[in-house]
Amino acid sequence: MRALVISLVLAHGVATAAQAKGKAARPPAKPAAQPAHTPLCSGDYADALPPEKASSILDTVKQPFVFAIRNTATYEHVYYGRDGKLRRAYLRSLVHGTGFGYRIVNGETQLVTNEHVASQPDVTDDEHPVEGVPTGSKKVREQLKIVRDETDDYEPGHIVLAKLLSDPQADIAVLKARKQLGVMPHRIGRSSALRPGNLVQVRGFPLGAFPALNTGKVVNPMTVDTERGWNHADFMVDALLAAGNSGSPVFAVSCRTAEPELVGVYHAGYTDAAALNAVVAIDQLREELDTLKVPKRDPGLHNDITAQDRDRLVKQLFAEPTRSLTFPFGGRFVVVLLADAQTIRFSILDDDYPLSTRESMALLDRGQNGFGTLDSVVVPVDGQSTEAPAHVLEGDVREHFDKLYESLWRQVLGVADYRMRLAKGKLSADAFAEAQAARARLRKRTPEQKEILNICAFEADRANFGAARAAAAPGGAPVTAVEMGGGR
Repeated sequence: MRALVISLVLAHGVATAAQAKGKAARPPAKPAAQPAHTPLCSGDYADALPPEKASSILDTVKQPFVFAIRNTATYEHVYYGRDGKLRRAYLRSLVHGTGFGYRIVNGETQLVTNEHVASQPDVTDDEHPVEGVPTGSKKVREQLKIVRDETDDYEPGHIVLAKLLSDPQADIAVLKARKQLGVMPHRIGRSSALRPGNLVQVRGFPLGAFPALNTGKVVNPMTVDTERGWNHADFMVDALLAAGNSGSPVFAVSCRTAEPELVGVYHAGYTDAAALNAVVAIDQLREELDTLKVPKRDPGLHNDITAQDRDRLVKQLFAEPTRSLTFPFGGRFVVVLLADAQTIRFSILDDDYPLSTRESMALLDRGQNGFGTLDSVVVPVDGQSTEAPAHVLEGDVREHFDKLYESLWRQVLGVADYRMRLAKGKLSADAFAEAQAARARLRKRTPEQKEILNICAFEADRANFGAARAAAAPGGAPVTAVEMGGGR
């Protein structure tokens, strides 16, 4: 109160002095009235722009912040020549996409793009093809650069990029340039506020040919994308986009500020539709782009096998009249059987099942180290089942069978999870859709399962499991892969 009184007295003294000089005292200055801002539209984002404002809103920014990115990968292809000798060929693959700067940290620019732009497949197969590279080839080198366009071969002008973050499930990567580049001048918006009909603009390099701005409409504000191992939320737009646009920033125009806001990153299009494209929604990326840490997501199917998972499976098997469960694996069928309170048996059936129920191989877990540890392998030798303890299998042989056992566990847990979802699917369409998505993810595992199953079948055919069993007897020595294979 004392400070307030003093300030009032001083103010009164100033006014009195002014009046004493014959000048009228000026009234205290009032803050300038701010003109009321008229929202561009109702809602969160605009469906259309007034003609008088469209050019200023959609006009290109002063400093470019969207760049063409070139991924150059070298693949090693191993094959046999006509002379029967092993040969190697090295093939190069060029991919162009789009990236955009979003912040500068310690003088270095961080850019966002798609993971499939920043990383070509490690190994080519039917699920991960690379144009011009045979299946079964291995990536041995990869370079990322900013270029002017797809024809830019002036290497001194290229800007080398390093990878800071890779999130395959969101199809997002963060790259780093060791220099300051243009960064996005717009704020990050809210993809959850998008509605069908909202206007979007996409800045990118279609076909890697030139910078372009495309516009379109939101046709679906939220879908769950589980294609190709992805696991994230998308929204769909009808903008005309092409290869090379992958990684392009997608903006919507705020009704409140009349400014573009980042709402997503374009990453995929439907092959059977000219203008139906999927955009990774920005809401799920906000923290990730800030911290450069990939968040944990609900995998949908089991990724980490825990003791609780195994206990749950044992209880489920106890509840079955036959104490067994049959499930598909690598194009074959497997029966998992609770032989006793401490033994789980994975019985891999012949490929002519159900005409025959013969067992081609079995993997046993006797619970000696807790369920989930491979204890022994059973294979037919000379018409009889021969069991070899896992600890006598050394080198690649043991590694292959351990990998097969882990894959069997993942599959049976995934099948149990799918059946649980399918039961819930009778209650609602959404629950049924989740079950179908889980089924699709199970089927995507088939090629990998076939590969490990074929490798283990080959090892079982060439390995002397009788010798392995003898080596496991008291005083026996572990058998190496060479000894088991007979030298050839």
